Amino acid sequence: MTKKEYMESCNLVSFAPGKVHLKGPLGKAISLSVKNRLKKIDYSHLVDPFRFRNEHDDAWRCEFWGKIVRSLILSQSAVNDPELSVIIRNTVKDMLSTQTPDGCISSYPVELQTGGWDIWGRKYVLTALLRYHDLVEKDPCVRNACERMVDHLMKQVAPDKKNILDCGCHDGLAASSILSAVLGLYRICGKRKYLDYARWIADTGCSEKHNIFKAACASVPPGELANGKAYEMMSCFQGLLELYREVPDPVYFQAVKNFYRMVRDREIFITGVGGLKDIWGEYWDDGKLKQCRNDAGTLGETCVTTTWIHYCERMLRLTEDSTIADEMEVSLYNGILGAMKPDGTAWIHGNPTPLNGNTAWKRPAQDQILRGFQTPFDGHDCCLAQGPEALAMALPAAAFLTGTGPKLNFYEDMDITFQTPGANHAKLSVSGGYPFQSTVRIAIFLPEPETFSLQLRIPAWQNPEAGIIVCGKHRPAVPGSYLVLTREWKNNDVVEIAFDLSPKLFRDPGGSGRVAFRCGSIVLAQDSRLTKDVDIPVPECTTMKTEKLPGFQLVWKLADGTRLCDYASAGNLFREDNTLCVWMRSGFGDSLKIG
Repeated sequence: MTKKEYMESCNLVSFAPGKVHLKGPLGKAISLSVKNRLKKIDYSHLVDPFRFRNEHDDAWRCEFWGKIVRSLILSQSAVNDPELSVIIRNTVKDMLSTQTPDGCISSYPVELQTGGWDIWGRKYVLTALLRYHDLVEKDPCVRNACERMVDHLMKQVAPDKKNILDCGCHDGLAASSILSAVLGLYRICGKRKYLDYARWIADTGCSEKHNIFKAACASVPPGELANGKAYEMMSCFQGLLELYREVPDPVYFQAVKNFYRMVRDREIFITGVGGLKDIWGEYWDDGKLKQCRNDAGTLGETCVTTTWIHYCERMLRLTEDSTIADEMEVSLYNGILGAMKPDGTAWIHGNPTPLNGNTAWKRPAQDQILRGFQTPFDGHDCCLAQGPEALAMALPAAAFLTGTGPKLNFYEDMDITFQTPGANHAKLSVSGGYPFQSTVRIAIFLPEPETFSLQLRIPAWQNPEAGIIVCGKHRPAVPGSYLVLTREWKNNDVVEIAFDLSPKLFRDPGGSGRVAFRCGSIVLAQDSRLTKDVDIPVPECTTMKTEKLPGFQLVWKLADGTRLCDYASAGNLFREDNTLCVWMRSGFGDSLKIG
């Protein structure tokens, strides 16, 4: 590849599978997820509803194969497990065997198709097959199957057929969310009819209540958009993001930008999760203001948080706004790692609720099924299927490759191999133990000196006086931006960043008077294993210092002897007697002394 070809081909793209190797908390969690969850699923059983088309009770069986297989494919790019490759190829082949001559792949009988969750389920099948085509092999049989799937849908649901808003659940949101998958198909085959179909879906506005995209342009709050259903709604906006890549309509951009801002400012909790109002935690309802309320429903469905991470990743690519990566990091290291059982076998559906007081312990999604939250299907649950996907999203988001060099978004220990603009094979090695240790070291290895750019995300919470050290020389850095280092790099050059990970005080935006702490991106919590009583006041003029204790990633000891730990470790015994508290009672004013 020539330099010109490289510049033309690289425009903020993800690294190829296997080029990013995460070795910190997220990387270890992905490995556990693969070993103890993804490799132990009966994939033939997941295909059975499509094989027999016996879904008649709207019990979500249609979504599990697609959700799980897409996470399986993305996780494989991290672990490179030969056994996983066999599982992926076999289950894709099995799913393709269910496609009927008319092109349909559905878990619903013909007479019930386009109703219930049918199109929603087809979306996930299509999404998984497209990811297979993109990341595993560009198999023409897979592409052909995807085309036939959408062609069949277009014979059922189209401008001269059935309105997509009359299909499925939540006033059209669920069915309309297939928008992003249709655009994914257009991207790999280039057939205009699929772009036209996507534009038609977007033009319907995705809800019977009103056009959610026009409403977002008018800054209608998320809780008042459509019926407020967070997961399905955000999936539609994700589709509009994909459409904007093909059709750069400024109205589309205004809609996706406003939606991101409103969700960030009104709905996302301090732990990086979202969703509340009902017993599943699935709606927008001004959650940021209600995260300390006891009457706001369950907080933070894992499906909502996973979709938020997807949406952020796409917005980051579109805007190159580094603060979006800040948001993703908070969600991944708190809400997502905190939702996974430490061995990777299980995930919670709703996060501990409420976030203040002696909070309910973390309950696996499977246990919630037994309590009547969802219809059983071999122990599957939407959030159990989504958790591994959220984890695996750390891979494409960790760094991007631009026409002038790599752009680093995350800093946990990792190795990245890449091709420089001069066509040299190079490697970035990130070490230091971030996000729990403050000093990050980035070493560059390449066969010969070359001038290119290295872009480094400087978090908005970073101390503006900290700067970074580039090959022994201090460089200023502006928090909330990317620092662009363009220079002649030599083998073994080193960049060092000293992050300010001292605890920062946050006050409940809902006005309860409670406080919380974050160290960089890591939220702190009280845990019943560390203190005699959970929900005790934080003492006035507290001094904190770190400790190392088994079972916890991070522990801060307070002056009175009580301790706080990282949110992901809090409650991770998944037992009723292991309680936690995030928003704590305050015993101090505005000042806090950190030792």
